[in-house]
Amino acid sequence: MSLKIMHTGDLHLGMKFNQYPNISSELENARYQALENVVVEANQRGANLLVIAGDLFDRASIKNVKIKKAVEILNKFAGEAILILPGNHDYSDGVSSLWSQFKKEIKGRMLILDQEKAYLLNEFGLNAAVYPAPCDRKLSSQNKLGWIKNLDEKPDADYHLVLAHGALAGFSPDLNDDYFKMTETELLNLEMDLYLLGHSHLPYPKKESVSGHKIFNNGTPEPDGMDCSHHGTAWYVELNENKEVEAEQIKTGNYHFADLQAELNSLSELENLISDILASEAETKILRLQLKGELPREEFAEKDNEFARLRDKCFYVKIDQNDLTIRIDQDLIAEEFAENSFPYQLLKELEADHQAQHLAYKMLKEVQE
Repeated sequence: MSLKIMHTGDLHLGMKFNQYPNISSELENARYQALENVVVEANQRGANLLVIAGDLFDRASIKNVKIKKAVEILNKFAGEAILILPGNHDYSDGVSSLWSQFKKEIKGRMLILDQEKAYLLNEFGLNAAVYPAPCDRKLSSQNKLGWIKNLDEKPDADYHLVLAHGALAGFSPDLNDDYFKMTETELLNLEMDLYLLGHSHLPYPKKESVSGHKIFNNGTPEPDGMDCSHHGTAWYVELNENKEVEAEQIKTGNYHFADLQAELNSLSELENLISDILASEAETKILRLQLKGELPREEFAEKDNEFARLRDKCFYVKIDQNDLTIRIDQDLIAEEFAENSFPYQLLKELEADHQAQHLAYKMLKEVQE
């Protein structure tokens, strides 16, 4: 019998989005919807295990209503068991009430893997052993694999799974060794069948389907910022009776972020740019657009109509157009200022320095008004 696993984590339920005040509630709710999406995808594939590799919650102190909401969603999973690992945001330190409160809300099918011990899943009809590396604080220069390395022997089981939260060296940024860093070699030396990791919000490996690979990082099922360019993912992993692995990356997100920069020199270039943006899932796009360049005056006045088209179609748009200016040429100077006047002469003198010329033009127009 093969073991079918839906691998997720880093949902950060309860995360605040204060930098997006107009859509903060939608983004907060989207994280719960992403968990729903994961459960639906797991059920459709007949998964035996739903594995959450840390940071189910955004912090170790969270309101009970949010815990109840997460449990309600998880209870919809139709498989045999749900495994939840404390991560570095929702760590288990014996002081915070998060996991003790969570345990009061759940039934036996959910396991909080907050102890450094092998968990046997026989009571759920699965001949598997799970070796967790739970976080007990937010930052640590040492990972939590030590107890697994020191095992004298493994318990008898068909499948042996490591579940850990922390930076994977060479993949997850951790310049100061703050995030429970571990290496692939270190993991593989544990001689287990599968290693399911959480922490980085990008999926690893960077492929949509994988055969024969043993180490997976879940990514986040719902993107949470401009540095997260994917659409939200989880892994569906099958481990067959010969310990061979087949895995598929599953799309689970509701919204996606796009951070774009462009230089424009005509209205048609702006029109083409916006058409390209709108051609790709605009209704769920959270867009930050930074523009620079120069447009002819008659076209510059039309740009706001194009921006309105963009805002009308995208879920959220923030446009930085501070470096998008009117093209100052001889015709513009002659039309707006009398020949041989001080403004005329000044702008002519600054033709070789566009930045200074634009600054002078702006100041002169403000004086006129």
